[in-house]
Amino acid sequence: MKVSGRGWKQVLIVLLMILCCVPVVGFSESLEEEITAKADPVLVNHRIKNKDLFVECVIPNFSFDQNNDKKDYHGYIDVFLDGKKQKSVKQAAFIVHNLPEGKHIIRLDIMRKDGGRYLSLEEFQVEIK
Repeated sequence: MKVSGRGWKQVLIVLLMILCCVPVVGFSESLEEEITAKADPVLVNHRIKNKDLFVECVIPNFSFDQNNDKKDYHGYIDVFLDGKKQKSVKQAAFIVHNLPEGKHIIRLDIMRKDGGRYLSLEEFQVEIK
């Protein structure tokens, strides 16, 4: 599906609305074996538009809502650019604006609500031209 003009913003809004309602996955070292055995995979999709990085994560059994008693794991995602923390996000889909030109390594760490790290979710390379 090709979206042009302002249509991509509408698609992004719909994705954000859907992803915020989807139960999403926390990790802990003690759960690594259990997680790899689960049928629900962790998914991270990303794309570049101009100098902005759009990221969406599906993390089963994890919630960004601290008051969600139905999930065992709660927290947020720390976003790193070339090894330096850029921001923390408390949602499954987010944008990193105005990346500098060149190649960059993006790392996403799933963090516990107390600030401890569950696990590095994903690391990938992007290039801004």
